[in-house]
Amino acid sequence: MLLIEFIIIIILSIIAGYLYLQKEQKLAEVKKEFEEKLIRFKREEIEKYARELIRRKFKEAQEEAQELRESAKQFYEKVKKTYKSHLAELEEREKLLDIRAKKLEQKERELLHRQEKLSSRESELMDKLEHIAKLTREEARQELMQLVDKDVQQYRAEALRKAKEKIEAEAKRHAQEVLVDTLQSIAVDFVDETTVSRVEIPNEDIKGKIIGKDGRNIRAFEKATGVDLIVDEAPNYIGLSSFDPVRREVARIALERLIKDGRIHPGTIEEYVKQAKHQVAKELEKAGRELVEKAGWYDAPKELYPILGRMKFRRSLGQNLYKHVLEVLEIAQYIAKELGLSEEQIKKLNIAVILHDVGKVFTSKIKKPHHFISADLARKYNLDKDIINAIEAHHGDMETTSIIGEILKIADAISGARPGARKENLENYVERIESLEKKALEVAGDRAEDIYALKAGRELRIIVKPNLVSDDEAVLLARDIAKEIEKSGVFPGEVNVVVIKELRAHAKAAKK
Repeated sequence: MLLIEFIIIIILSIIAGYLYLQKEQKLAEVKKEFEEKLIRFKREEIEKYARELIRRKFKEAQEEAQELRESAKQFYEKVKKTYKSHLAELEEREKLLDIRAKKLEQKERELLHRQEKLSSRESELMDKLEHIAKLTREEARQELMQLVDKDVQQYRAEALRKAKEKIEAEAKRHAQEVLVDTLQSIAVDFVDETTVSRVEIPNEDIKGKIIGKDGRNIRAFEKATGVDLIVDEAPNYIGLSSFDPVRREVARIALERLIKDGRIHPGTIEEYVKQAKHQVAKELEKAGRELVEKAGWYDAPKELYPILGRMKFRRSLGQNLYKHVLEVLEIAQYIAKELGLSEEQIKKLNIAVILHDVGKVFTSKIKKPHHFISADLARKYNLDKDIINAIEAHHGDMETTSIIGEILKIADAISGARPGARKENLENYVERIESLEKKALEVAGDRAEDIYALKAGRELRIIVKPNLVSDDEAVLLARDIAKEIEKSGVFPGEVNVVVIKELRAHAKAAKK
């Protein structure tokens, strides 16, 4: 019984599954048919809508085309009417021109007839003139041309002479005006400089400290700076004497710091002299930089700065070289602007001005005129040939090849020729002192570490390198230098030659 029921359930389940599958298949067919009908309906609707849209757009296009045809027709009628009007005007003008052309042809025939008559009359007159003058037409023409040429040559020569005189007078007047305006535009004060600087002291007791025991501080100071220390009865100041203004400036700074510190002995002297040299070196570089900036030479080599700065402590015939260069620069720029030079020419002129006397810084070491030394320095840095020529020619040794050379020559002469600007005696004295050091350097060569001319040239100190000179050689070197000075006669009077040899040993101790 249970088996039959189970079989019946299975059969019923199979029948139910079959019916369910039949139902699902039928539903799928109905759904598919419905979707196909829906697609056909949508396609028909779309086609209907497209036909309607095309019909409407075609109608609008026909209407727009009709409007365009009407507009074109109206425009054509308007143009046609205007054309007919212009054509009528042209036909009227053509008729007027034909009338005028006929009148001109008639006048031309009349003029030709008159010209023929005049030509015939001219021939008759020329024949009569030749008969009266007994000259042919060609001979008369030649004679007339000779007379005219002679008159023209005389007139041209007279005109050229008057023009030359006028130009020369005008140029002379203009040059005088430029020079007068140039001199009036500059106002550079001139202060006479000597070979002695003074340092004020707070009291007289400080003099004893500066002298030191048995004068050891003075000797250490003079050895370190190469400057004479003048400690006398003059109140409230101590003198520093040297022909070299750079050394004198180093000594002044060092002495002022020593006096302020109060600890004066050989050790502190060397320390402050070293600091002073460093400070002066910075001042030289600063002065050189200011000079090239004033000249507008912003790409100048930096190694030139200290060389140019040394001119601040150098004099030429008593005139401060740095101030002289600034003065020449101002004069040259004024003249260049008056003459209308280009910016490039003015820049070349400025460079030539600041370099034209820099060779005087080296005259104690190089046996050449200073302007040739300056030109060599310009060549070293591959400067323009016009700049080099202007530097070399500013004393008239050579011919200038450009306008900047002439301007530099004039500006330099104006600056140096001012009353009181230069003093010959001081320059000669400085040259004699420099020549002493130069002679000593020629004899000592690389063996010399420092050479100082002290006591207005009466004492010459040569500090030698101890590892290159023995004690006996130091004695011989002093004698050789003295003989060379006697032989050359570069300095009048007696010169005491002192060769100093000092060996210093340095060592450091450090805790490990």
